[in-house]
Amino acid sequence: MTEKPTRKVTIKQVEGLSFAAYGEKTGHWTMMDSNKSHGGSEGATSPMELLLMSLGGCTAMDVTSILSKMKQPVEDIQVEVTGTMQPNHPHAYTDIHLHYVIKGKLDHERVEHAIELSQDKYCSVSATLRAGVTITRSVDIES
Repeated sequence: MTEKPTRKVTIKQVEGLSFAAYGEKTGHWTMMDSNKSHGGSEGATSPMELLLMSLGGCTAMDVTSILSKMKQPVEDIQVEVTGTMQPNHPHAYTDIHLHYVIKGKLDHERVEHAIELSQDKYCSVSATLRAGVTITRSVDIES
């Protein structure tokens, strides 16, 4: 039987609603904080922003890697992630839109295919969110 991969992070209070998160796999720390209306100091990224950043980072890495394997020279890539939340608690995301801005002499169909592969097959963050959130996408290619 194959063992399922796991990840472990530890969240440690720094002060008030400021927390440090440690990822055991990478050995890196990330700071989190809440907004002032909830008692935080807004001194770091909120957990809900980190979720959007995780999705954007995951797919940006996938798309860059896939396009490289397709011999498509990416000069620059940016992913703008916009999340729409429920108006009431728990303020969960209902819709997330990914807008890719990719620079290079790229074939549009290959870029679309790379994004599709990331979203439908490789991006684990997208796969995790997909069950409860509608994820849409758009792309601009700048040469």
